[in-house]
Amino acid sequence: MTIYILLTIFGFLPFGAYLLAQKTKNKGLVLGFSFFYLVSCLLIFTSNFYTSSSYSLKSINENVIQKINLDEQIEISLYAQLDQFSNNDLTKNWIQSYLLNAISLKHFNSAESLISIAEDIYSEPREKVIFYSMYTQLRDARFPLFSSARLDVSSALPENCTNDNSAQVRLDIVDGPGVPIAEGSFINTNQYSLSNKNSLIPGFDIASALLNNESLEIFIELRCSNINEIYQFNSLFIFDPNSPVNTYKINSNEWSKAEQ
Repeated sequence: MTIYILLTIFGFLPFGAYLLAQKTKNKGLVLGFSFFYLVSCLLIFTSNFYTSSSYSLKSINENVIQKINLDEQIEISLYAQLDQFSNNDLTKNWIQSYLLNAISLKHFNSAESLISIAEDIYSEPREKVIFYSMYTQLRDARFPLFSSARLDVSSALPENCTNDNSAQVRLDIVDGPGVPIAEGSFINTNQYSLSNKNSLIPGFDIASALLNNESLEIFIELRCSNINEIYQFNSLFIFDPNSPVNTYKINSNEWSKAEQ
């Protein structure tokens, strides 16, 4: 703000010279106008007009970037300043850019503080997908081993059932929200593989179950076209937290025939 004060003083010099001159008229009028000029400048430079200027936004932006470069947490108060000086949609775009920058630098202290801020501001249901996508990017960068997490299921088919079949496979968290962490359809095979890509919601997937040591329920519905029968398999399963790739084997006698 110092530069603006100096400019104000410089702009006042002609008025000062006029007032100090010995032979001048209407000094009261000039003095009043000068006082109004100074007060107006002061109000402009200290009002919301000044603080919301591009200069202030640039200063806040540089502060955030500096903290990210140093891998420091971004305080909620700093975000509040940013939110005050710009519209909500623009702020969301900036938070997303900051987060992606922190992830690319592997500065996870900054990234985790930003994802906490993002969780509150991406509050609309249609925005949650954006938030979960950002969360998944952060998690996969922080725990790269689990970004390729998957479950491979091999099955001995029921008696008389051939590979002329189709299967629906679903993984649920025990006592979870009822949304599967993965599901998939398979044709003409007895090998089923589900990965993070088979999740319905980004971030709510096999990797999250591994990291949180969740108990899972496997459900498979198998349609054997050659004998026109439907079989089901249901069992509990716990991931090995030390390995991103887990396997499960189903014996032929573990299938139960579904009522039709």
